[in-house]
Amino acid sequence: MMAMRIASYNVKGLNSPSKRSQIFGEMRRHKATVLFLQETHFKVSKFPNLSFACYSQWFHSGSHSSNSKGVSIGLHKNCPFMLTDQLCDVEGRFIMVKGRIGQHTYTFINLYAPNANQIKWLQHTLDLAVSFREGITILGGDFNVALNPLLDTSSKKSPHSQRALRSLTLKLARSHFIDVWRTFHPDTRDFTFFSQVHGSYQRLDYLFISKEHLQLCSRSDMGSIDLSDHAPIFVHVRAPQTQTANGV
Repeated sequence: MMAMRIASYNVKGLNSPSKRSQIFGEMRRHKATVLFLQETHFKVSKFPNLSFACYSQWFHSGSHSSNSKGVSIGLHKNCPFMLTDQLCDVEGRFIMVKGRIGQHTYTFINLYAPNANQIKWLQHTLDLAVSFREGITILGGDFNVALNPLLDTSSKKSPHSQRALRSLTLKLARSHFIDVWRTFHPDTRDFTFFSQVHGSYQRLDYLFISKEHLQLCSRSDMGSIDLSDHAPIFVHVRAPQTQTANGV
């Protein structure tokens, strides 16, 4: 099994064919294998055909009533993912898929948190993720909250209390999820979102991996804020070594 490059990207709408062409072209240039896309704006009854040459397998969660939500997971045609189970939010806020790649089980969890009461929502959704996950788990998306205001915001401030932020980071730690980008950039102040309203930058977009599989990650980096008001983030995940019948 090849190594995978996981991408998480709030695309701020994908209903336009030209926008889709730009986004997928950028993902191909970054050699992304698995796409976590948020804010696709797809309704349940109107999922477009996204079977492009490179990304041929798709899983969606959309809203019945709103064009402002929607999450999707797309996989490169060279990624031999065999689905075994999935869990979708009826409001288009998350999608979780589980399956096999070669001899290993993977779980991909893509989240798009609301812009109000996001900490409570994230804690509840983490409980669902822990119950659903199996094997090598990648959890990511737009959390709509900067976990560490001192490092993850240009203003060094947060509308959330320190107590609330600590409760969320503790929940992530107890759930054995590790922030991969922060692991590779422990003191770096860099951001994935620019708010024109507030004139400030924040790191709202994350990719986590199950703690016991952190050693499979070789690097993590950010793209640029270009086609959306968010930047994509990437994590490079190596395939685990597989023992042969002789244990070698």
